[in-house]
Amino acid sequence: MSAILDRAGEPAGAGGCHIEIHAQSPLTAVMIAEVADAEPSGRIRSANAVVTLTLTGSDVDWSVVRATWKAAKSLWNAVPYDGGWGFDIDLDEL
Repeated sequence: MSAILDRAGEPAGAGGCHIEIHAQSPLTAVMIAEVADAEPSGRIRSANAVVTLTLTGSDVDWSVVRATWKAAKSLWNAVPYDGGWGFDIDLDEL
């Protein structure tokens, strides 16, 4: 599943946040396997879903990103990961 997240009344793509949800698929298994050894607690090895937030543009609406992160954490046992920072990231600080 994929969606662009914007505030009501704003032009499409203005929020700078795109969300993708992958669950119980071969792609999900590959995405998890690629980073599982780097995650120190081992929690990610049992994951069966990946939520990807892609931030775009020069003016990211961080309130949209924060709301999306809080929603994901309320639904799942989330483990944040960034392609550049790895698992050394805390989205609660946004």
